[in-house]
Amino acid sequence: MKRVEQLDESIRVIASVAIGKDCKIPLINEREEPYHGRWVLPQGYVKTCEQVPDAARREVKEELRVEVELQGLVGVYDDFISEGTGNTHYLFVCYSGKLVGAANPRPTPEAVDMVWVDPARGSFDSPDVARRTLTDASKLGRRRFRYR
Repeated sequence: MKRVEQLDESIRVIASVAIGKDCKIPLINEREEPYHGRWVLPQGYVKTCEQVPDAARREVKEELRVEVELQGLVGVYDDFISEGTGNTHYLFVCYSGKLVGAANPRPTPEAVDMVWVDPARGSFDSPDVARRTLTDASKLGRRRFRYR
């Protein structure tokens, strides 16, 4: 008998941006689930009929009041979180980016707080997926990541 693969309809796609400035990346203290109270990159759900890069730029503007220019892909990451009666599969797509103009990021009500961190030195109370992303961002190096 042939095994039939089923589509996992519980997958949620999250777009995020590692914004480089002066060798640091901003993290926000997340107000919403699934990472409430944890330090994560500016991020959010990709909406229906929205392209992932557009979602990444939109989320940065909604959470930090700034516009970013995406410069490349940092990576794609999985996270599995027990919620309600089962597990939810989160798929993170993270871009590297730089601030547009002389923008000064500051958190909106969507984020509790914001800090700048050196991605090579680890991260505060961050979920594993955020730590993996920061590690990969730090490996990109100053030239490719274009810290500004």
